[in-house]
Amino acid sequence: MSIIKVKAGASRYPVFIENNIQDGGLSGFIKSTYSRNTKIAIVTNNTIDKLYPDITETLFKGLDNKLEKLVLQDGEEFKSFISLQIIYDRLLESNIHRNDIIVAFGGGVIGDMAGLAASTFNRGTNLIHVPTTIIGQVDSSIGGKVAVNYKKIKNIIGTFYQPEAVFIDPVFLRTLNEKEIINGCAEIVKYGILFDRSILADFRNNLDIKNDERLYEMVFSDWFINIIEKCINIKAKVVSKDVFDRNYRNLLNFGHTIGHALEKTFKLEGISHGEAVSIGMIAAINISISLNLIDNEFKNMILNIYKLLKLPHRIKDCDLNDILHSLKFDKKTKEGKNRFILIKGINKPFIYNSLDKGVIIDNIKKCMYNYI
Repeated sequence: MSIIKVKAGASRYPVFIENNIQDGGLSGFIKSTYSRNTKIAIVTNNTIDKLYPDITETLFKGLDNKLEKLVLQDGEEFKSFISLQIIYDRLLESNIHRNDIIVAFGGGVIGDMAGLAASTFNRGTNLIHVPTTIIGQVDSSIGGKVAVNYKKIKNIIGTFYQPEAVFIDPVFLRTLNEKEIINGCAEIVKYGILFDRSILADFRNNLDIKNDERLYEMVFSDWFINIIEKCINIKAKVVSKDVFDRNYRNLLNFGHTIGHALEKTFKLEGISHGEAVSIGMIAAINISISLNLIDNEFKNMILNIYKLLKLPHRIKDCDLNDILHSLKFDKKTKEGKNRFILIKGINKPFIYNSLDKGVIIDNIKKCMYNYI
């Protein structure tokens, strides 16, 4: 088992990385940290509940605490105030208080909604993350961002609320379908481009493009667990430098400016977060090339990684004007202009505040099938 300590302002919490936390890791932490009278509300979705129907018995075995399970609908479209109200109603029915525990058991959507509920219910209830997706494990469960979507805009309503602990179990990744694996790998590639080139080398050295089952086999491998740990260490360091995402942490927005605009354009349906970010990163690379910051050789190197991971780099069935309109809703605009994360080379990201609109348009076009 590995333990990574996260320092987020006044908050300090552990991220436990271990296989088979159902063998007692989570229940042992709760038993040693909280009293037996502490109630536990588990927030999950119907997909996860079908995959792990006995989770209240296995993940929390050996505990005398009262357990309540809240099962929501799966999907980005359910990351809404309606779902948040369902959580609040169930927390009230279960008589949950601020010294009790809300456990987010699922992917990024569940983590965000359960986290927002925990941050506001009784003005703050204990929160533990048990992420079951790649994005959840390497990114969204760490750092305290909690949110819901509003009017088809990604994460526009939210706050920061740090958990008491995060439990990363790679075993949960083995039930992901290939689309979800691809979805998560986009965030990992982001970390490789921004902070640690060895992550990209790990993919090149361990994946065989001729093997159609390579992504399924990857999530069972020790080297992939090491990549997860690398990403968590990176995220912990970034969060420690900029808890509230005012400046340095903005670097993690690489690919997300246009990526979130694509999600808004598609009304959060028909394109996953990972697919949108994947295309958004290529758009940011295109912009960096157009500004003579990098060359096409860099882009080709990244596209070769994309092929290994089956990541998309172009978008179809999408109107350019709709994307440009959606860019207006990006949370990191400054003085009315989008803030882009660009790169001067591998592991050389920087923040660009005043990008010419024509440059943005030209390089979005390069990512669209109908403009090629």
